[in-house]
Amino acid sequence: MDNTSGLAIWIELLPEPLLVLSGEGTLLALNSGAREFFATRQLTNGHGSQPLLGQSISAWVATPKEQLQKYLSLWRQATQMVPGSLMLRPTGDSPQKIEVEAVGIYFLESRPILVRVRKERQFLQRFIEQRAHFQKMQQQMAQQTALILELEQRKRLLEAENRQLQSLSQRDSLTQLANRRAFEVGLRRAWQEATSSGIPLAVVMLDIDHFKLYNDTYGHLAGDRALQRVAKAIKSQVRDADLVARYGGEEFVVLLRQTHHDVAICVLERIFKYIRGLKIPHATSPVQPYLTLSAGICIATASMTDCPMAALVASADAALYHAKHGGRDRYSIQAYPTAANDCPLPTHNPQSLD
Repeated sequence: MDNTSGLAIWIELLPEPLLVLSGEGTLLALNSGAREFFATRQLTNGHGSQPLLGQSISAWVATPKEQLQKYLSLWRQATQMVPGSLMLRPTGDSPQKIEVEAVGIYFLESRPILVRVRKERQFLQRFIEQRAHFQKMQQQMAQQTALILELEQRKRLLEAENRQLQSLSQRDSLTQLANRRAFEVGLRRAWQEATSSGIPLAVVMLDIDHFKLYNDTYGHLAGDRALQRVAKAIKSQVRDADLVARYGGEEFVVLLRQTHHDVAICVLERIFKYIRGLKIPHATSPVQPYLTLSAGICIATASMTDCPMAALVASADAALYHAKHGGRDRYSIQAYPTAANDCPLPTHNPQSLD
């Protein structure tokens, strides 16, 4: 039995590149997979034509004839697939190596050879290319991730710097207390809080007695140190929820949240006692031989109106003036609002604290 035409029909059904060679190497049949495979490589038989039926394989491969004959003899006698390699001769290019495997077709009398082109090398090359592409994508993703992390870090740094700048904008550089602007913000919030709770708040204005004489006597550097010590002393005697600010020059203001009359008096007497206990020398003071304070307190019950900031500060300042007019080293209390004919409450001189 010798029917290569039937064999050609059979191999046409398979997708992989398949050839049928005679025992001497003549091309007897090839399927569509083989035609496509060789067409993409622009093979030539030396005259510019593609591999055709009836051609010898030696016409379009560059494999030495001795090696090719050894392959043909081995394949013809093989009863299972035997690997080999061929050097194709593409048009205008250097030879290209391909891997094949072949076996003799034993049930045909002429013992033709079935050759399968192994495309694994092509697949491997494609895999290598895809892997390289994937690695490149990974590198790009890693670079993008690093860029995102860097941007997020810069954002956090900018946010921290912004918070620091905001904090600095609301803080007095000398005493490290809140400044006047921060006090005004705090007072508005405390007023809203007092409106909801119905519990009064207190605004306290404090002034260092005869501070100009202190600067004239000890110098401005000593005056700055005295301001820092007084600021620290006041801060140490109030609650964490309360706000202490430098209002300007030697003036300080304290916001006591949710504070009744008796509590405000208690806090202020603690401040006076602490300042007296420091005994900061003030030899030219006509009040005491050490630094003293005067203070004015405004006790206010909040209403649904907007925070009357200027009026609250003015009431505390009026009480402070009353304490100074009464001889200094004392405090005076005033309620808000007061009628036009009302006067501040009596001035308190906490001499018993000595």
